[in-house]
Amino acid sequence: MSSNTMLVMELLHASHTAQQKPPPAHRLDSPACRVVSREARKDADDGGMQRLNILAVGIGVCATDLTFVLAEHKKITAEALIDELAAGHAKAGHATELPAALRAMGKGVEATAELFAGIFVRDQGAFMDLIVELGDYAATCVSALAALDISPVDETLAELEITLNELG
Repeated sequence: MSSNTMLVMELLHASHTAQQKPPPAHRLDSPACRVVSREARKDADDGGMQRLNILAVGIGVCATDLTFVLAEHKKITAEALIDELAAGHAKAGHATELPAALRAMGKGVEATAELFAGIFVRDQGAFMDLIVELGDYAATCVSALAALDISPVDETLAELEITLNELG
């Protein structure tokens, strides 16, 4: 397993594990936030953002793949599922870039890079929040696939690891 894959899988596992426990008193104490924060500090020390990019793209690929699987199970398009997600967030009053990120990932590298770069330039904290949110969403999808008897958690995680390894 490549170091990039290990990093993304660490985030996914942290997000999935966190869903099995009560939320921490402080959001920054969540396992997923700790992973993203640690990598952001390393990037700052190096004067770049390579690790955050790896996390964003990798967890975005996982979230997008899982969206397509769930949409297929519901016999709707991925876009319709993303619309449902966006409507749910809007109804709850939760402003999020998650639906836009899923749409961009579905359109390809250029759309994704444009969206991610725009968010990063506008608000680095929002970019890190999006990475955590993509991890949480992907973990929720993994659990949903298991609850619907589509794919056990371990199988889904193994498939995602294969996908990430193929990306490099």
